[in-house]
Amino acid sequence: MCTESRKRMHWRVVLMVSLTVLVMLPLTACRLRFWEPLAPQRSFTPEDLLIDQEIVPPEWELADPLFPAGDTLCTTESAAIRFTVTDGQQLMRGGSHSVYRHQSTGIARRTFDKVYLAMARSLDPVSEWTYQSLIAEQSHFGCDNMAGNVGVACEWAGRYEEYIVVLGVALPPGEVSLADIEQIEEIVRAIDARMAEYLGKPVEDAETE
Repeated sequence: MCTESRKRMHWRVVLMVSLTVLVMLPLTACRLRFWEPLAPQRSFTPEDLLIDQEIVPPEWELADPLFPAGDTLCTTESAAIRFTVTDGQQLMRGGSHSVYRHQSTGIARRTFDKVYLAMARSLDPVSEWTYQSLIAEQSHFGCDNMAGNVGVACEWAGRYEEYIVVLGVALPPGEVSLADIEQIEEIVRAIDARMAEYLGKPVEDAETE
């Protein structure tokens, strides 16, 4: 009698363990599939990564940094700065530089793919733009005529680990000149160098490209 009772108890335990394993395996697999490490603690802020007077030409006037509230890409750790070009000889009118920090590299990558690139569909590629960042994991550049044909908006964006960086500039109506492209590229290269410095990435390859 006791032997049969122990056998029944044994099979109940085996059944419970088996059911637990069957339930836990899919849950464990899902956790391993979707779990990703958080971004490391940083000793700097998104504001530190913004362009400043050391990066931009002297005829660029920078406003005070601000929080890009209402921006689709905005996170709790974000900063932006607007600039205007005060030199009447320059075709470039102004623009903005924004830095968005996400909780992980994976979130930044998915945001870049699904949110930013979806917004950037309206931007047309420019054949004169050939620069490819060796620092950013992802990047995109394009231009589009603004509503009412009041000018052309060009935008470059890059993802550096958990950061998404966007540089937008406003140009007068018409074709985007090679001089405009060269000036935008100069600023993007400077942004690359700053991101590399703060994230501890080698910049030799980017400088000798």
